[in-house]
Amino acid sequence: MTNDTEEKTLWSGRPSFWNWWFRIATGSLALLLVGLLGVTGERQWIPPVLFVAAVAYSAAVLGRAGMRYTLTTQRVIAKTGLLSKRVEEVEILDIRNIVLEQSFFDRLCGIGTVGIASAGGDGMEVRFEGVKDAPGLKERVRAARLSPVEETHG
Repeated sequence: MTNDTEEKTLWSGRPSFWNWWFRIATGSLALLLVGLLGVTGERQWIPPVLFVAAVAYSAAVLGRAGMRYTLTTQRVIAKTGLLSKRVEEVEILDIRNIVLEQSFFDRLCGIGTVGIASAGGDGMEVRFEGVKDAPGLKERVRAARLSPVEETHG
């Protein structure tokens, strides 16, 4: 016998690496500089420049790893943080507004932000920032709100 009210995950993801493009570009430029320093013989600068590249890449990876977004048959949940945690959630039945935000750059990269508000809240209580296929995710949230018990696929 199955329980129809069992919570099922409809979508789960993390922000795109595009959100950290500046850090990734900084790390890449630092690695390019390491190559140039090796060619020019200025090898004493290689360790500090490698350190800059490692910090830039680590900041991007850890920033992304510290965010998890989930859409279930009952809730939308945004978890942020690695050492400390913040969890924001709205019950599917309480959703009153779903907003899609995409800058020109976001549209070029295929990402966007989906904001979710409830009737009792002020503003967007849950934001899925910088996710791939944000318009598709917005429609998934809408479908879950319209039929919260049924699982959507896509």
